[in-house]
Amino acid sequence: MIKSFSTTEKNNIHAEIELNASHNIFKGHFPGSPVLPGVCLIQISKEILENALGVKTALVQSSQSKFLAVVNPTVDIVLKIALETKEQDGLISLNSTISGGEKIFFKFKGGFKRYNV
Repeated sequence: MIKSFSTTEKNNIHAEIELNASHNIFKGHFPGSPVLPGVCLIQISKEILENALGVKTALVQSSQSKFLAVVNPTVDIVLKIALETKEQDGLISLNSTISGGEKIFFKFKGGFKRYNV
């Protein structure tokens, strides 16, 4: 769930989300030791980007995905997302950092294209 969301004139996007530790995804990943799957961190970045732009996007390139710490949804309930974007020639370049407290969980650099649904 998105708790807060803001954008700046310099193409920076900031959001805060709250994880639902009872979500079914955590029952299988992993039973008794829940961990937020890495692909979900990429998806969170994508959905926050889409929310800011008001369009659907498709990931077309990933130049960096750094998983720096495990996200435990029973401990790391609130995550902060910081996105930097730049659009050129139809490609949205994205730098994403997902953190919580003093911990940085994830850093990502990649490119997205807009698409019509």
